[in-house]
Amino acid sequence: MNTFRKFGRVATLAAGIALASSAAMAQGLIKEIMDRGTLRIGVAESPPYQFPDTMSGEYVGLNIDLAKEVAEIMGVELEVVPASWATLITGLEVNQYDVVMANLFATPQRALSVAFSDPFDTYGFHVMVKADSPIQSLDELNSPDISFAGVVGTVEAQYPKELYPEVTVNELVTDQANAGPNSVISGNSDAYLVDPGYFRVLSSQNPNFASQVRLLNDENNLLKQVSLSYALRPENTDMMGFLNVFLQDKVANGVIVKMRDEWFDNIAAN
Repeated sequence: MNTFRKFGRVATLAAGIALASSAAMAQGLIKEIMDRGTLRIGVAESPPYQFPDTMSGEYVGLNIDLAKEVAEIMGVELEVVPASWATLITGLEVNQYDVVMANLFATPQRALSVAFSDPFDTYGFHVMVKADSPIQSLDELNSPDISFAGVVGTVEAQYPKELYPEVTVNELVTDQANAGPNSVISGNSDAYLVDPGYFRVLSSQNPNFASQVRLLNDENNLLKQVSLSYALRPENTDMMGFLNVFLQDKVANGVIVKMRDEWFDNIAAN
């Protein structure tokens, strides 16, 4: 009988500890952010989602606007922590910021180390080549003689090999968003994966750009369509739940698409 009582006490104690741990976890990151008074977000340059303003140097864009709304709801200040695409995930893992709020591709490889929010947008890719390139179709790309440009740490460097295993990838170590397109225009690379929105930005910023390059596929035949999501550390389930509710409302009502297109139009006008 005493044995059963002891077992019961142990079981009750264990259950209490588990509940206490769950309660602590439930208020984890949200409580930490609110106690600190600052929401720290990690970003990497990629207009119109997030990019430094040419006049002030401060980051602006769709995700900055959304992050400001999140911070306002939480009653805290927003701190933007710039990173590179190569270091964005690592910075989250070592707690340099609370959330990655960038146009981050939710890939299985990245999901091994971080947790992704619900998607807030989707991406797909054109294959861009130089205007006078002898390459005429997607069918000609799977060759060791073809090179793709891609900035280290981005899917533009990862996806070419997945789509065309025989190609070479010129991995560019830089924080410059236009490094890939410039590599194609200069003749250092044969091709580059570019999403329609960024192609529109590049074309608007440089009137000569569209005449210097050519797309092998149109918007009805985009390659490797993938979700864009925010990233958190896996244990931050409280913040994940909050962000998902925030995003679900914005996506369901078409708010994010409208905001994104307004940013595209803003960049095109300037």
